[in-house]
Amino acid sequence: MSQVSSDTASFSTLSLSDLVEARDLYHFHLMSKKNVVGTAVGLYLIRPEDEAPGHAPPDKSTTKAKGPRHLRDAQVREYSWPCVIVLVRDWIPLPDFGKEGGPSPWEAVPKQLYLPDGRVIPVCIVEAKPVAQGQVAGTLPVVWPNSMFGGGLPIYVDVQGETHRATAGCLVTDGHSLYALTARHACGEEGTEIDAIQRRGRRRIGVSSGKQLTRKLFSEVYPALELRQTWLGIDVGLIRLEDARRWTANTYGLPSIKPLFDVYEQNFPLRRLLDRPVVAVGAASGLLHGRIKALFYRYRSVGGFDYVSDFLIAPADGHEGARSGDSGAVWHLQMPLSDGKEDSRALAERDLRPLAVEWGSQVFSETKERSTYSVATSLSNVCKLLDVELVVDHNEGVSGTWGAVGHYSIGTIAISLVKDAGLKAFLEANAELISIPLDDLKNGVRNKTLLESGFVPLADVPDIVWKQLPSPHLNSKGDDIGVKGGRDTSYNTGPEHPNHHCDADRPFDGSPTLPKACIADETLITAATWEAYFDAFPETVTEMHRGILPFRVWQFFERMKDYASASPDEFLTAAGILAHYVGDASQPLHGSIHADGIEDEEPDIPRKSDRKDRNGNRKDAYRGEGIHSAYETAMIDMAARRNFLFPAIAGNLDADHGMALVGAGREAALATLKLMDAVATVLPPRRIIDAYEDSFHPGSAPHSQALWDALGDETGEIMALGARTLAMVWDSAWAAGGGAGNPGSRDKDDIRKLYQNPNFVRSVSLSKVEHEIASPTPL
Repeated sequence: MSQVSSDTASFSTLSLSDLVEARDLYHFHLMSKKNVVGTAVGLYLIRPEDEAPGHAPPDKSTTKAKGPRHLRDAQVREYSWPCVIVLVRDWIPLPDFGKEGGPSPWEAVPKQLYLPDGRVIPVCIVEAKPVAQGQVAGTLPVVWPNSMFGGGLPIYVDVQGETHRATAGCLVTDGHSLYALTARHACGEEGTEIDAIQRRGRRRIGVSSGKQLTRKLFSEVYPALELRQTWLGIDVGLIRLEDARRWTANTYGLPSIKPLFDVYEQNFPLRRLLDRPVVAVGAASGLLHGRIKALFYRYRSVGGFDYVSDFLIAPADGHEGARSGDSGAVWHLQMPLSDGKEDSRALAERDLRPLAVEWGSQVFSETKERSTYSVATSLSNVCKLLDVELVVDHNEGVSGTWGAVGHYSIGTIAISLVKDAGLKAFLEANAELISIPLDDLKNGVRNKTLLESGFVPLADVPDIVWKQLPSPHLNSKGDDIGVKGGRDTSYNTGPEHPNHHCDADRPFDGSPTLPKACIADETLITAATWEAYFDAFPETVTEMHRGILPFRVWQFFERMKDYASASPDEFLTAAGILAHYVGDASQPLHGSIHADGIEDEEPDIPRKSDRKDRNGNRKDAYRGEGIHSAYETAMIDMAARRNFLFPAIAGNLDADHGMALVGAGREAALATLKLMDAVATVLPPRRIIDAYEDSFHPGSAPHSQALWDALGDETGEIMALGARTLAMVWDSAWAAGGGAGNPGSRDKDDIRKLYQNPNFVRSVSLSKVEHEIASPTPL
């Protein structure tokens, strides 16, 4: 690099302020040159083949002209010096300037800029050819999730007969409301309805907020960096979300979101930012890989004012650039390892920090062609200017109803409450097959991750596996990572579903509820009696909605009794899965006709539902609509992450379950009904709904925190009841079946084969359950 100033050491002392000052002074001069398309500041980019400064140059007679320098492969090396970067449309060798037919000599870009006080600023020239828009292609779009929304998903808005598309970037909050951040052009005017895309199609998610940014004077955002007559382009808008429970803070396909990488005018760490790898998920392109190549790129001049962006990002490692529809995506900075090297681990294991918001690839004003690089704005600036904070702990471990965190919590805690020493040692030896440790649960649970790992811990197999459709799905290696053992017969419909609940809080046989009637007279625990109970409902109750939760516990008890002395694999698998159903019984909403609100009552604060009428118009929400997942998943997950949940449960436990054992399946069903009655007494469903409605009032804390504040103590009490009952049923089945000693650790593959077998403790409806209990289908 001897062609650059020989005094490279003096360049290393240049500050970001020096670069900005020089670029401001020379910008109009540089932009007047026909070949120049933009300017920026950064560190000198070295061609892969270039030698380090000071290396003895070869014989001049054999020296060849340097080829173009490109953003895609030119590198920042440890000796790269601060500079002004000038992007040109075409690389023109210096000797060609002034030749006949070539550009005029004064069109050449100088290699150095001189400030009035004698400071010298080097110039790095980079070729940035425009490409036709059709040539800019991204990776194949991802397969969007089926239920939850999050970063990376497509955002749509219809304005003046046109549909605009962008990407949901991340979640932010102003302390009360939750917002999805995206590109402003995908928001429209305040109050505009916004949709997003999931695998099931386009669904409304909320309305555009008045919190939007288009531009700010550069001097207002960076007062210590002087740029005259310059706007900092931002182009960010917020969507006020109608149902926060349907959102996760994480970006689809990336690891759990971390706190943002904060940059501000006194803290622009050039060497920690420039040429560092970044990743994003765009709605149009899927996973994007890039490298930050420069700062404060000038991309437009209008009316005597320049427009600049915080970051210039080039595609990395053979990847394509962003394209239309990726605007709004959040770029995450990959943090280096402790030795300063780049992380070569799988993407899911890397330390990624949110850094910037994508605008899309730059469009050249003269030809409307696109570049292959992106402009992006600092997420720190966005949060500061909109007075919001990045959300990093919202529904991190999103899963199904009565979330995986709840089921695995009860499964883990119950092991410690078992009385029989041999059984307890057996369960402890296989604890990782049954559940997930409490410390790990604080980080959330991802159903997709568990499925792809090849093994789902047993306590949530009924939700993650059995309530799904069997669905083969090959990964990039050709491995089938789809759902094996699913028992659904169509979407959200199948024989497994009635086993998780029972709408038991209507009067029966002279008692105020079905559980109280059965506790008074256990002979009522028959299929025929329960059919009569459901037949008496004023509305028609289909077979799938005739919940049989206590019968499911009866069925598992009988199989565990059969397996206790002779089949440790089968006993362990049944015991682990039983944790799920006892967990369901310990949640008040699983035993109520008001499982997801009260349909004939209006909410405290009127709002819209996701349900639509025949004309496609969204219906008004009823009182408590949405409470099921808000309480049993979102609140529980939040409480686990913040370490509220486990101390609340522990405060209601002793050394063991402290309950008398039962000897038969009917008694286990009766114990389940007693559990359902107890939890409904401690925490009535209507009280849960009331607390949820209160959380919509102005000034309330966010839903999950408001629910925990109102219901946290009682939630700890009812989950402790569930863990105690589960431990008691385990002890009882082991004793009734003649189990003895500790059969030792079991093989994970053998356990998986059992839960993937649809005939293992077969799922049936009310009309068939007694027959299945007495004469089980063979494996």
